[in-house]
This record gives sequence, structure tokens and C-alpha cells, in this order.
Amino acid sequence: MLRLLLLICLVIPLTSGAQITVLTYNIRNSHAKDGVNNWNKRKATLAALIKKIDPDILGTQEVLPDQLKYLNSTLAGYVSFGAGRNDGKHAGEHSAVFFRSSKYVQTGGGNFWLSQTPGVPGSKSWDAAITRICTWVKLKDKETGKELLVFTTHFDHRGKLARRNSAVLLRMFVDSLAGNLPVIVTGDFNFGPNDAAYAIMSRVGEYKVQLSDSYTEGTLPYTDCGFMVSNTNCHRIDYIWYSPHFSKSNYVVHTDNNGSYYPSDHLPVSVLLKVK
Repeated sequence: MLRLLLLICLVIPLTSGAQITVLTYNIRNSHAKDGVNNWNKRKATLAALIKKIDPDILGTQEVLPDQLKYLNSTLAGYVSFGAGRNDGKHAGEHSAVFFRSSKYVQTGGGNFWLSQTPGVPGSKSWDAAITRICTWVKLKDKETGKELLVFTTHFDHRGKLARRNSAVLLRMFVDSLAGNLPVIVTGDFNFGPNDAAYAIMSRVGEYKVQLSDSYTEGTLPYTDCGFMVSNTNCHRIDYIWYSPHFSKSNYVVHTDNNGSYYPSDHLPVSVLLKVK
């Protein structure tokens, strides 16, 4: 009997509920005048790449309603949650969370705006150029019954003060919502590792929930290159952060392309998170 119990204890951590493949992807909005890279010409390739990576959880950015409709119809086995940043309903870009429906059930969720009035749809503050939103979901693992929180967001591309304050706001919301639950934060943060907002996201001691950057030294150090494969003016601005409940491995920046162009102007980033 003792040997049997020991074997069970060894097997439990290897069950599907113990590890999570997380992906973050800025898919580039469909209204942009991108010529040969417009949405209708690249959407099938982009969806195929997501299916190839096969995430359990996907955080997205710049998703307009037509793109959300397409992804919902194409990504079989996933459920999405999120709201348009313009009105909190359907208008404007979404930072939607997709999750595998065979693995998770949603037990909570909401949206807040990166502004001084985070509960006001469409609001913006500080030096932000445009309205920005963060979406969060609480998911319960169907196998283990354990819950976790997932956030996905898109920080402002111009406002330095807006990015710093958005980082503070995000950390505060994580603390207020998480309790003792594991936390994953994905997004296009529009800052590099040397930015003041990055330091806020990584700060230890000031916030209840510690967040770690999943980047692994020695891997591709950029995520934002534009569409052209030949472009060398690239930056690391897309991140997956995680709480101490997890250990991480298999950090990958996916560079799949057709020889000339990537499926989006951002490269998707994935990581394998394992519950400790």
C-alpha cells in the first residue's frame, strides 16, 4: 500500500492539469492599411500558427470585432472572453483571452481601463495617445478543480507616463483580485526591459503578488519586428509574466514566416508554466 501511495504521488504532478502552455500574440488590427499584409491575406496563416503552437491559454491584442469573430470560428475548442476598449461591449480593439474549453471553465472575469477611472469604458488618462484596456478571467481546471487568474493587456505606444501608471494600476488589480491564486499576465506592453514600467512590473516587495518575466537568457531577444523578415530594427515588448506558483520552461519566440513576411507585425511568444 505504501509503495502504491508513493507511485500515485509521483504521477499526480505529471497530469495535464499541472502544466500550461501560454501564448501571447498581438495579431495587428484589421483596419491597418498593410497592403500585401492586410488581415484577409494573412488571417489563415496566423490562425494556423496558433493551432500549431497549441496553447492552453492565449492572450491577444489589437483584436477588432471581425477578427474576434474569425478567431472564434476558426480556433475550434477555445472559448474567448473580452470587451471592446471603446465602449466595454463590442466597439474597438479587444485584448481577449482565449482558453481551451476541454481543460478550463470560466468562473469569473472582467475588464478595466488603463486610466485614472479604470471602471469607465473608453477612458484614457495621463499622456496616453489612445484608450487602453486590460481583460482578466478566472479559470478553473476541470481536472484538478484548481483556479487561476489570467490577465491580458496592451499598454500605450506613446505615453511614457501612461505606461508607468498602467503598470502600477495593473499590479494593484492583480493584488486585489488574486488572493492566493496563481496569476498569469500576458500582453504587448510597449516597453523594453530597461524601461521604468518594466521595473514596476518586476518589482519585489511592494506588491503582494510577485511577477516574473518568462524570458529566458539566450533565446531570441525581440518580439516586435514589423512584417518583414529582413527587418533588423526589432524590440522585446511582448511579455508573459507569472506568479511564484509556477516554474517556467520552453520560452519560445515563434518566427514562422513565408520567406518574406511574418503573419503579424509582432512575433507570438509562448512559455510552458508548470505548477510547483
